[in-house]
Amino acid sequence: MKEHGNPENQAEKFSRFGLHGDFPTRAMTWVLGAFPRMPRMIEASLLHFFSLIVFVMAGRQRRAIRENLTAIFAGESCEDPLGFFESHVNAYQVFVNFGWTYIDGLRARLGQRVMTWDIEGRDVFEKLQGGQEAALILTTHTGNYDLAAALFSDDFGRELHTVRIPEKSGHLEAVRRREFAADFEEHPYFKVHYNESQSMLGVKLASLLNDGQLVAIQCDRIVGEVSALEVPISARWKIRIPKGPMTLAAMTKSPCIPLFTVRTGYRSYRVIFQEPLELPEGRSLREPVYAEAWTVRLLPFLREYGSQWFAFEEAFLPTRS
Repeated sequence: MKEHGNPENQAEKFSRFGLHGDFPTRAMTWVLGAFPRMPRMIEASLLHFFSLIVFVMAGRQRRAIRENLTAIFAGESCEDPLGFFESHVNAYQVFVNFGWTYIDGLRARLGQRVMTWDIEGRDVFEKLQGGQEAALILTTHTGNYDLAAALFSDDFGRELHTVRIPEKSGHLEAVRRREFAADFEEHPYFKVHYNESQSMLGVKLASLLNDGQLVAIQCDRIVGEVSALEVPISARWKIRIPKGPMTLAAMTKSPCIPLFTVRTGYRSYRVIFQEPLELPEGRSLREPVYAEAWTVRLLPFLREYGSQWFAFEEAFLPTRS
């Protein structure tokens, strides 16, 4: 796994009022704490208003989302499946969904018990819950993934080790670390490992899996300087996914279980557990084999929940003929 720099060394590169700054989070936390019972209509109106502002200002992220949605729905067709207007509406919906999940996460960390959860694939969940074997849980940047990991670590009844990349801004990362410190106190089975310089993360995670632990890694998009694998998904497109989780799976031969978190309505979420990846027999199980098997599960999910995929950078590349 390629490592990342220390965010504290690049704190001054980002405005504290911008997308990667800490002031928007601090302001929202204060407002939600001061108005815990804000009427739904007012909350929704404010969220849509500020989502629109961010949508207009975040030109690079907006274009990346439109490109991603085009690739997801294109299939084998050579025609753009989304028109200009529809692609912008869908991209705006991604910003709105991100806003809802962000607010819900802040409310939960403020102690406001307002969210409801349900489980799809309970049989897979119960096997993890009662088992003692290692598993590599493959997750995506959808729904309220950070909060779900903390909450469901208690239900597993065993340690759940997760991986995250430090925020680009050191100021925002300081906020995040305080949030996770509170999560650790409330959810003792929840463990976070940072993919940063000098952490030897790959070795550490392999050791955990060899010891029979659960490790959850988000492996649906490339952020920063993470090494990538490119997997063709159609005649037109190939998707770029992180190489690290696939290398970890190939090294440890652990079962790989897809886990998706989605928002189903106002303050309502679903956690979807799927059966372990199906791997071909008679082939050497290396990174590309795991990557192909993961993509087979990932793409149908994204076609159903593309408006909840928080990939604000281009995840697809054109396939060269």
